Amino acid sequence: MEVKKSDIQKLVKVKKVDSFWNHLVCSFKKDYKIYGEVQKNKIKIWEMSSFTGIFYPVYTFEFNSENDLVKTKDQLNSFARFFQFLFPLSFFFPLLSNAFTDFTIKRFLANIAAFLFLTFACHLLSRKIYRFEKKEQLNSFYKKIGFTVEEKTCDKIDGKPENEWSSSKILTRLFTYPFCLALILFGIFGMIPDGNFFIAIPMLAIVGVYLYSDLTMIFKQNK
Repeated sequence: MEVKKSDIQKLVKVKKVDSFWNHLVCSFKKDYKIYGEVQKNKIKIWEMSSFTGIFYPVYTFEFNSENDLVKTKDQLNSFARFFQFLFPLSFFFPLLSNAFTDFTIKRFLANIAAFLFLTFACHLLSRKIYRFEKKEQLNSFYKKIGFTVEEKTCDKIDGKPENEWSSSKILTRLFTYPFCLALILFGIFGMIPDGNFFIAIPMLAIVGVYLYSDLTMIFKQNK
């Protein structure tokens, strides 16, 4: 039994265009409804959840002339992609400011390195949240219309699951894990005693969530 356009269209509770502004409104509205943009041979749907926050995916379902589903794609919504750039620049700006205050080479390098790593960690964290949730959410959509991803649509999903033990993943962790440990020690013994709680606590939180989400992805794939 094929998935039809009419089946996917039943999921849409609120019709909206897939635009930056609508994703911005959706992120702050938090009504957790399924939004969708219906086109002739394509339907885009998205749903914010308590787990994804603003980092929810937009699914694109493509149909042939008979209105049978032929392809499913997903991508991070446009507001979340913008937020990936804006958040580190604004929230960790004190690190850049401290790099030039009472300038010393050691202080400058430490703050710049921390800023770059936290920016990178924020990007990885948002991507992991997106990857972790997208298949579960897609499967939830299909279950609502009486299908499952594994049985009915596996061959129509664009892209393959990422291998958590690929060489690129291992090399990334060889860099990020020691740096995470260094930031934890720097935050606890360097920043907190100096009263820099505003920077230290968010930094420790991001590092902790990154490590937790990364290890969760590893153990989930090994099951």
